[in-house]
Amino acid sequence: MKVGQIIALVVAVGVVAAVYLADRTPSSTAAAESNPQEETQPDTGADLDAKVNEAVEIIQTGSQPPMVAVQLLREVIAVDSNHIGANYWLGEFSMMSGQYDKAVARFAKLCALQPDNVEACIKLARAQYAAGNLTQAQEVLNNFVATHPDEHIREQIAPVLEELSN
Repeated sequence: MKVGQIIALVVAVGVVAAVYLADRTPSSTAAAESNPQEETQPDTGADLDAKVNEAVEIIQTGSQPPMVAVQLLREVIAVDSNHIGANYWLGEFSMMSGQYDKAVARFAKLCALQPDNVEACIKLARAQYAAGNLTQAQEVLNNFVATHPDEHIREQIAPVLEELSN
């Protein structure tokens, strides 16, 4: 092959690769220009839930960097700061990444939003413990048991209290 043919082949392969890898979705500006009403419509609960589900899938599959998932969850929180799923998963991801203070804040918010949610209470206690706050972790669980004297709840919390004491 001649040098000119090799260069033409390399350029052709480069163009094909660029077209194939190019972003196929319109930019948000182009989308807004084509449908101006779309920009002003708020996200519905279903849209927010879909973003949360997408973020969880990203983390579970590793299909994209974790920060893409975190950004999706932050977008949900920006629209609805009390979104249960977004707060839960931000708390979970904070625990996974060792950001225990952030996890405490997320799970504390969940406990405030859903004061009868034993799972959120246990998550908060574990986050407190991971953050080095053993006393607060135990207080969270003991306060929950005191305000929810159901035997089933005690059965759920007792092993966690024992775990934190060891």
